[in-house]
Amino acid sequence: MTLLIDADWLIYSSCCACEQDFRWDENLHTLHLDERDAMQLIEDRVAQYQIISPGNPIMCFSDYPTFRHGIYQDYKANRLGKRKPLGLKNIRERVAKEFHAISFDGLEGDDVMGLLATGQKYDNPVIVSPDKDMRGVPCTLLANDDLELVTRKKADRHWMLQTLSGDKTDNVEGLVGVGPVTAEKLLGDAETMEEMWAKVHAAYVNKKKTYADAIMTARLTRILRDGEYDHTTGNVKLWEPTL
Repeated sequence: MTLLIDADWLIYSSCCACEQDFRWDENLHTLHLDERDAMQLIEDRVAQYQIISPGNPIMCFSDYPTFRHGIYQDYKANRLGKRKPLGLKNIRERVAKEFHAISFDGLEGDDVMGLLATGQKYDNPVIVSPDKDMRGVPCTLLANDDLELVTRKKADRHWMLQTLSGDKTDNVEGLVGVGPVTAEKLLGDAETMEEMWAKVHAAYVNKKKTYADAIMTARLTRILRDGEYDHTTGNVKLWEPTL
């Protein structure tokens, strides 16, 4: 097995966990981070993952701005101005030096994991990430200590569900009033990609949205798979429905 680790999540969450509030007196507080603590936590967590596969893991990093910012200017705009944990930049650099790190121009770490997991380069790749988006990739997924096989059918359905409900954490709208439960009802017993897309399109029309709106949301929520990225030019093959 080859572990494909969501480096963005691992580093961010580890830096958050290692921040300490130091109280100097009854009025003055300062926030501190010892980078050694953050690195130790990351190394300990990686060691736990290596119980499954003792080989060298691959840290999958994001490269900004991404192609999604290019097709939708408000992508992740809701995160602007939010404080990042202390030490994030330095820890990213240290992790990239200590481990085998991979990033691709204009792609998020999710896409890097998706491409590597669905390609032929690595034997038995396992994505390590708690991100729900990774259930939109046909892969073996380690999420919150649970090992799960995500089939292509499951991955396509998860992706179509997100096309209906959107992704609020990334500022992707979807359909107003449509959450996970309603999205499931809208897809109903659709099984093939063509059947699911037809129901998604119909739901968008019913909500006075356009075909282009549906296409845009589908492109924003799709995690790239093998064959959808040109490693020479850095161009992304944007998804098109089969008519």
